Amino acid sequence: MRKLLWCVALVVLLVAASAVAAEKTWESQPGEFKGQTITVLITDPHSAVVESWKPEWEALTGAKVEMVVVPYASLYDKMMTDFITGTGAYDLICWPSTWAGDVMGGGWVLPLEDLMKEYGYPDWDDVVPAIKLIVSWGGKVYALPYDGDCHMLYYRKDALENPDYRAKFKEKYGYEYNIPPKSWEEIMDIAEFFTGWDWDNDGETEYGIAFIAQRKTQAMWSYLDIAMQYAAQPGVAPFFDPDTMEPQVNNPGWVEAMDVIQKLTKFAPPGLLSYGYSELRQAFVSGNSAIALDWGDIGILEQSPEKYGSKVKGLLGYGPLPGSMKTYDFRAKQWIEGYNQVNFLNFGGWVFSISKFSKNPVPAYKFATYFTAPERSLLDVCGVHGYTGANPWRFSHFKNIDKWIEGGWGKDSVTKYLETIQTILSDPKAITDLRIPGAAEYYDYLDLYLAEVLSGTKAPKEACDAIYAEWVKITEAHGKEKQKALYRESLGLPAE
Repeated sequence: MRKLLWCVALVVLLVAASAVAAEKTWESQPGEFKGQTITVLITDPHSAVVESWKPEWEALTGAKVEMVVVPYASLYDKMMTDFITGTGAYDLICWPSTWAGDVMGGGWVLPLEDLMKEYGYPDWDDVVPAIKLIVSWGGKVYALPYDGDCHMLYYRKDALENPDYRAKFKEKYGYEYNIPPKSWEEIMDIAEFFTGWDWDNDGETEYGIAFIAQRKTQAMWSYLDIAMQYAAQPGVAPFFDPDTMEPQVNNPGWVEAMDVIQKLTKFAPPGLLSYGYSELRQAFVSGNSAIALDWGDIGILEQSPEKYGSKVKGLLGYGPLPGSMKTYDFRAKQWIEGYNQVNFLNFGGWVFSISKFSKNPVPAYKFATYFTAPERSLLDVCGVHGYTGANPWRFSHFKNIDKWIEGGWGKDSVTKYLETIQTILSDPKAITDLRIPGAAEYYDYLDLYLAEVLSGTKAPKEACDAIYAEWVKITEAHGKEKQKALYRESLGLPAE
């Protein structure tokens, strides 16, 4: 009898444990949120991810997901207005992690450790370390990873690898360029060489280079791609002097980069100044330029002639950001001659956070973990779900080549594409984007004066001096010592 009672007790314990395990899981359960509604604040193209998984999750859980889709240019203001007023109109917010200082540091979103401990998280060890960093602030996790952002170089193989064109280039410039190009000095010559003639024999005039240049559409990251090479060294962020918090944006390295990007406009397609991120991607896959700089998104659009009008499927090569043949050391206040190449995690990546005013944090958390789980998020980054704006960020995303091929990729192309992105994300000396409070303000002024340089209405040095003056004001407004402490922390430097 005693043995029987022990067996019964054991079964009861196992059933109870099973019930608890079933209840406390990140994976959503049938009908668990019936009658509840969560609201997601988001921008395009990322809304495509929510659209893809919303019907399935609603049918499973009984919940309803409402989306508020706003233009990127108004996302920050929309989000911060809701925070400051305490309205709580949004439960889940998709935002770029470069705003972490304002959003996480401002205490506007929930730390997620308690939810992660209670419900678990889908394979945290699968998340690339650089991405774990961007979802954290002060040692706590405040966001769910969703996107692995870094700029990379795209080039037309049918142009740069053409032996006749290479011979003509060498005859004109006196050297053979690297494939992919290794420096901005090379890029300048290549862009000039491929501008103004029909090098792909499609009956249209092509150009040398294209990049994001429109105000309020992330153009500053086109400039920062260059500034990182002339004003930084691997692992040494160039935004401020960490000892004094003096902005470095008008030192000779930053000015040189501003001069380079201004000169590159001469070798870009007409209408460059109207190129936001969407316009750039569409123009480049339509075949109008030899070189482009972008996140991983161009690679996705490349694969879909039917959906996105791509004329370059299988014709693109991929590489890291070009370096430079000199860099300015702001500490020594002198130029260092010699090759320098810096990987830069532009933007940091889009993330999902739960507003501290959310009335439905658990369904918000479980919806986000549902679509960011390994097997589902793979479909959003590989092209199976089309152009979503999400780039690979899990180790498993780089391994499952079959799904990428299902998304329209050729094996050789996707192998090189993934190798390029993974190399950048895994670089221990890659520079993380600016994340301190006020980052959106700092970058808005950089964007403002960059637009004047690109339009030719302001000289590079004049623009950099204007940016410097505004950055000083922003730093003072936020508190110089506080900003310095947070900047040093973001660089992994000890407090003073």
